[in-house]
Amino acid sequence: MTSTPYDHDDLLAFLVGHGVAIGSGDLDTLADSLAYPSVIVSADRSEVLPDAEAARTSLGGMLADYRDQGLVAAVPEIKAVEQVGDALLWVDVRWSFKDENASESTADRTRYLLRRGRETFELCVVVPVEE
Repeated sequence: MTSTPYDHDDLLAFLVGHGVAIGSGDLDTLADSLAYPSVIVSADRSEVLPDAEAARTSLGGMLADYRDQGLVAAVPEIKAVEQVGDALLWVDVRWSFKDENASESTADRTRYLLRRGRETFELCVVVPVEE
């Protein structure tokens, strides 16, 4: 059985929209981009986000930290994509976080398990990657 290929432009558009929401502090758009439940997995804990309200609470702290650092934009660079079925993709993304002068202030990498749905993608699992 072969998988239906994903559309790279659609994937990039989803990630760019996610980055715009991060940069503008748009909690509603970020919450809408998640599948529920979603899981954020790091080296020391796993956090289950059962619904949009929990996502807004969790992501609100992250956005406040970005604002405190003077970050106003998040620009994605897709490093790798692994298709794991018709509807699922593992995506490795490098995020460049920009300050008000459009200079990269910091960067990080995140792996996402995305599911195609609702005419776009949904974030199912988020895994920050330590470099």
